[in-house]
Amino acid sequence: MPLFLTADAQEGVSAVLSAIRDFCVRYGFKLIGAVLVLIIGCWLVRLAVKLMTRSRWFGRIDKDVRGFVQSALKGLLYAIVIITAVAIMGVPMASVVAIIASCGVAIGLALQGSLSNLAGGLMLVIFKPFHVGDYISANGYDGTVDEIGLFATKLTTIDNRRVVLPNAALSNSSMVNATQFDTRRADQMFPVDPAVSSEEVVSILREVAERQRKRLPDRPVEVRLDSFGDGCAKYHVRVWCRTADYWSVYYSVLDEGRRALMERGISTALPRMEVHSS
Repeated sequence: MPLFLTADAQEGVSAVLSAIRDFCVRYGFKLIGAVLVLIIGCWLVRLAVKLMTRSRWFGRIDKDVRGFVQSALKGLLYAIVIITAVAIMGVPMASVVAIIASCGVAIGLALQGSLSNLAGGLMLVIFKPFHVGDYISANGYDGTVDEIGLFATKLTTIDNRRVVLPNAALSNSSMVNATQFDTRRADQMFPVDPAVSSEEVVSILREVAERQRKRLPDRPVEVRLDSFGDGCAKYHVRVWCRTADYWSVYYSVLDEGRRALMERGISTALPRMEVHSS
């Protein structure tokens, strides 16, 4: 002991050093073992998840639940590693269970939003309102479903942006699945001067619609005078096609219909408002 310390200070330092020595003797190897279990266990979990996602049986799982299963299995394996490390430290499992139970209540209250997202994810997996690869519109966002996870669903928009939607909001709100069915109807509206003969306009637009190469020949084409308003007559063109060809048919009808009308001297009318002053 340093000579400048008093007798009482030297006794205190000796007691601290003795306590540290006893702790190292009693728990040193257990602590080292627990740390090694955490390091090796976490590495093994990552390796196991990677091998699982590349395995053949994982490929047989419905693609809608793969992300959900992967997240759940990863959380379970990490929990096993942590509990094993705690057990190596010599903590009685009864105490661990009691602590987990008491903490579970507090965590449940603190993470109500996350738990509701977990419940929402289960509802999405069970009822399957959409599948991975579907194009959906929900909560103000449109995109292709990439993954249905434990707490959130990931979309990729047309302009290649990632959108993450909480499962709780997604399962409790209105949602449109544009790719649920194999066929879809492309609707297009043409505003035309109301003075032009409706028979002529319908004939021109029907010819345009019927020559669409990607339309379904077994589904009838509809061209009708829909309504009058904003100083124009509105003609509705409806063409059925495969869902994968929807946007191609939609823009083709719009472009070819406008050009066909202009070639006949019929221009599409812009909305106008009449103002009378006295």
